[in-house]
Amino acid sequence: MANRTDPLANVISGTDPQNLMEYITRQKIYDSRYWKEDCFGINVADVLTKAAQLECVGNLPTKFLSLVLKLLQLQPEMELILETFVEQEQFKYARALGAVYLRLTGRPLEIYQALEPLYKDYRKLRVWNNLTQEWSILHMDEWIHQLLRETHILGIALPRLANRRTLVESAYLPDGPRQTTLENLLTEHGGPLEYLKHKVQVEKSEAARVAWDERNCRLGKYDIAATRDASNEEETDEKDQEKPKKKRKKTIEAKYDALFKSSKKPATVPINKFVTKDDVKDDAYWDDERAKLGLKPLKK
Repeated sequence: MANRTDPLANVISGTDPQNLMEYITRQKIYDSRYWKEDCFGINVADVLTKAAQLECVGNLPTKFLSLVLKLLQLQPEMELILETFVEQEQFKYARALGAVYLRLTGRPLEIYQALEPLYKDYRKLRVWNNLTQEWSILHMDEWIHQLLRETHILGIALPRLANRRTLVESAYLPDGPRQTTLENLLTEHGGPLEYLKHKVQVEKSEAARVAWDERNCRLGKYDIAATRDASNEEETDEKDQEKPKKKRKKTIEAKYDALFKSSKKPATVPINKFVTKDDVKDDAYWDDERAKLGLKPLKK
């Protein structure tokens, strides 16, 4: 009875909301101690209180997925999720919890409108990986990026999300890219591409260079003109270092020309000049040596 969905809950994607989480994951949560002791007979307000007490995000067994399943079981109104979980700024793990629930149950337009503003949140989240048994740090904007781009998160298969460009072409979202906190810097440098070039060529940012290489690989070509200025300095430095070496080698060859020429002549000394006739042993000698060792003579 405690594991059943609210009878007044609406069907999502033609199925019970709890079925959005895999069966084996649900069974592990049902068997956990936290679900039986702390998630029995609670409402949305209690879920928010417990979400404010979370200290990490991660795979099973964690409290985070238990609260996600509890929200799927209760199915609160979307306005309540947005106001009390997503839009509040005090408890970061409660916001991360609301973002996951919104990604599982929301419509594409609601997801983009509610989650894209969270890109400006740079708070750190502690993430526990149950496979590697290691802790890691993930920022809130990276968490939101994974929800919007990835197909799985924390071992949960996310519903298919329409591409943002499709919603823009259908006039559901305003034209142009999403709003970003870097808008002033992008305008100052003349656009996103120019700002990326500035980060690569002037500031020598490694992350910007990786993003630039990924862009070129995605386009299937390499913009030589854009990166020529960044690579010219390295090429000129290498050429300047190679030229003195070549001149020095030529002067050495000119000074010791006779030695270099003589080294190119074929060798006239036989390879076995140190081998004499006395060193060559006959078969009788080797038969005697084998007899001393208790071995049979060689076959002839």
